[in-house]
Parts: sequence; C-alpha cells; structure tokens
Amino acid sequence: MSRYMIYYIYYTNLSGVISVIFYKIEESFEEVTSCEGYDGDTVIIVSDKELKEIENLGKLNTDSIPNYKNAKCCRAKVHPSMISACFSVVSKDKKMTRNNFGFIIQQNNIIFIDNNDFVKSIIKKMKKNKFHGEAKIGRFLYDFLETIIESDLRYIEEMGDRLIKMESALIRGMVKDFSRLMADFKKEMLMFYRYYTQLIDYGDELVENENRFFSADEVELFEKYVKRSERLREETQFLRETSNQLRDVYSSQLDAKQNKIMKVLTVVTTIFMPLSTSAAWYGMNFYDMPELTWKWGYETFILGNILAIIFIWWYFKKKKIF
Repeated sequence: MSRYMIYYIYYTNLSGVISVIFYKIEESFEEVTSCEGYDGDTVIIVSDKELKEIENLGKLNTDSIPNYKNAKCCRAKVHPSMISACFSVVSKDKKMTRNNFGFIIQQNNIIFIDNNDFVKSIIKKMKKNKFHGEAKIGRFLYDFLETIIESDLRYIEEMGDRLIKMESALIRGMVKDFSRLMADFKKEMLMFYRYYTQLIDYGDELVENENRFFSADEVELFEKYVKRSERLREETQFLRETSNQLRDVYSSQLDAKQNKIMKVLTVVTTIFMPLSTSAAWYGMNFYDMPELTWKWGYETFILGNILAIIFIWWYFKKKKIF
C-alpha cells in the first residue's frame, strides 16, 4: 500500500541534533521512530528555528522560502523544482484574526512552516475525517485545503441569517446604529470575497501543474477544490449585493422619514401663516389705523386669526394632506 508520513522536527539539545517523529497513514496514524527503507511521500512541519537548521544543512534555498509572517493574502510562486506558498487563513468569528503559515511543495514532500500549531490542528481534523486509503502528496494537499474551508459554507449561511434578522429589525424600526453594523458587515464580506479569490488563484496554480508534481487524478481534485472556492465566493458576493440592497432600503426609510417631518413642518407653517401675516400687518403701527383705537379691535383680531387657522386646518383635512 502506498502511504505518506507526517513528521515533526524538534531540537533535542544545544548541539543542533534533531530528532524525528513519524506518522504513517494507513488505517490510522501510526507513530513510529524510524523511516529506514521508506521512500514514499512525506510531510514536514517546522518552526522558523527548525527551518533555519534545514537551511544550514543545505536542504533549502533561502530565496524559495515564502514570506508568510506578515502575509495578508494567499498566494503561490512556482519555482523550477518547487512551489512555495504563503497562506493567511481568516478565522470564522467576529475577531477575524489571521492564521499565517507557509509551505513548500517538492516532488515527494511538503514542508510546512508554522509557529502557531495551526497546521497541526488542520491535520488533526484530517486524521479523523479525511482518510482515503492510498495517499500521495496531491491527495494530502487537496484534503488539507478542503479541511480549511470545510465549515465556510455554514459560516456564510450564518452570515446570511444575520442579514435577514437585520432586515427584519430594520422594517420594524428596531435597528440602532444601522450604518455602523452594515459597514462592518460589508467589510467582512469584502475580506472573505478577496480571500476566496486568492484561494481560487492558488488552486489554478495547482491545476496548471507546471512542475508535473501531480497525477491527472490529483489535478481533477484541485479542479474540484477551485469550483468549491468559486461557489463560496459567489455566495459571498450574493451577500454583498444583498447588503447593498438593504442599505438602499435604509436610505429610502430615512428619506421617507425626512419627507414626513418636512411635511409636518410645512403644514404647521401654513396653518399659522395668517397669524404671522396679521402680526406683521398690525405691527407696522401706522397712526391712522382705525383698528388700533377701536373698542373691539383686539378681540376682533384674535377671533379673525382663530377662524383663519380653523379654516386652513379644515381645508387640509378635507384634502387629506395630513
């Protein structure tokens, strides 16, 4: 049976001696202490410190090591005898932290560079869920990439449910600070849209198989991975478009609310316009105004304004202006 092994490299003393722990993939991961006589594919997980030792042994060229520490994206670079890649995996939570690691693909092995045990956690999931009997580097890499995104669709569905609840609350007028919530949502969706675009680009590099590291069956698996990443990106784009529509609904509600306020102010201003006109008229205080010296002038002024206000109010009510 063909198999691949995963081994972890650790320093055992200050002299630089390295000990190796092997894991065979057969019916389950079997730990062994030696790989004597083994010529199959291997997977190596190292930290920066351990990677330096490999460089000193002349096993790797410094220029081929991906710059993964401060990576903000996922990308691959094809070399004549290897493929180097850096990954920045976005966590599926509100914190949206990034787990960065790099890896190098050669003819019969993969070297992962990881300081935070993220790769080990992914492989732990693979040990439980993704054993496929006969295994090679291409199959391992496909399973590894699939495991990274296996829960993404469920997370996107949760984001969609969150958007539906936000829409329902908006219609009922129960959303506070909607602009900030929507800005955060769109920022998150944009980040995931770019993230899946990067995964698609990386998958395309594997499908091209420029170095002929993978078999035809493994290339088909990578094509499957690219299609799944494309579907995830489409779902993300759909949520982005839906959020834009929801923002338009919110803007329409604001406009309607402002129009209602302006309508009320206009009606109030119109109703009391006779009073303002009368006040301006009699505020001129011309000497020969007969109403100023008339015994019932003040009462008549008040009554006239009240009747005018009542008439305008009745007219607006009849025309259903308010």
